[in-house]
Amino acid sequence: MSRLARWISAHPVWAFFILAYLLSWPVFLLVLVVLPQNMALQGTLGVAAAFAPAFAAMIVARIAEPQRLAKQRAAHWLTFLIAWIVAAAAMVLFARHVRGAPLNAGLFVFGGILALLPAFCVSKAFSRVTGIRKHFKSLIAPRGNVMWYLIALLIVPAVQLAGFGITRLLGGEAGAESELSISFDPAAAALLFLYGFFFAGGINEESGWRGFALPRLQRRYCPLVAALIVWVFWALWHLPADLASDEPASSILTNRLLFNAIWSILFAWVFNRTRGSLLAPAIFHPAMNASGMLLPKTDAAKVLFIILTLVAIVSDRMWRRLPDEE
Repeated sequence: MSRLARWISAHPVWAFFILAYLLSWPVFLLVLVVLPQNMALQGTLGVAAAFAPAFAAMIVARIAEPQRLAKQRAAHWLTFLIAWIVAAAAMVLFARHVRGAPLNAGLFVFGGILALLPAFCVSKAFSRVTGIRKHFKSLIAPRGNVMWYLIALLIVPAVQLAGFGITRLLGGEAGAESELSISFDPAAAALLFLYGFFFAGGINEESGWRGFALPRLQRRYCPLVAALIVWVFWALWHLPADLASDEPASSILTNRLLFNAIWSILFAWVFNRTRGSLLAPAIFHPAMNASGMLLPKTDAAKVLFIILTLVAIVSDRMWRRLPDEE
């Protein structure tokens, strides 16, 4: 092994964080600063750069555990094809029905090209490389009780709706972020979730932040500390997008410094409850994003999320290190 490979094998988490930034930030800055008016190129490069956490995890896993396994060529290509078709359909339908893009050949080409990225990641559950296969296997062979996947999918909209109900009951207002009303579109919700799962927060991000960094940090630290370490790097990773955002600085800071910490703890909670299944946070993340876009944001819901986080910390005693066998 070269000196660099030996360092990566000895420091996989640091190597992952560095690679995740190196593979994404230059592209983010190019898209946001140099090409701000070219929407097609911006969308393509932006989505590709958002897969940096998944590819960083893949690279480090390959170097750290390079042993070869038996070929599973048929399963690999079948998984790739199914994931590619579903992801391409999700991208086309999302662009057409949510973003209002015209339905033409260009849209199908755009969706088909970008769908190669999540299909490539999912098919790595059958990689010949030991480290890569172990890392992605739980995307298609999830572990733990199915209840926790339902919790990952539904807990955020349930809390937001509960906050909405409490606010209405008390005669309050939803706040400046949204009106105190619900106009729910199930089709838009499903497409937002599928787009997020395949391209924006699900497979692309959680394959790295929670799927790779979190379990390795938990070998040295308790789940709470490990989740907060991931939170720092995960929140900072969004800096280029935040700098280009039209949102007020106070809103961005509140989100990154408070609510990203809450999400990171809750992601760790469902990840550990499913015995380290990558699929759980990959479901939780897009469900969170879709709910935030479609449902009213109330102060009551924010308080409920804080309470939920405290309950998760206390119920799982997240200040204690996990047993070695876990």
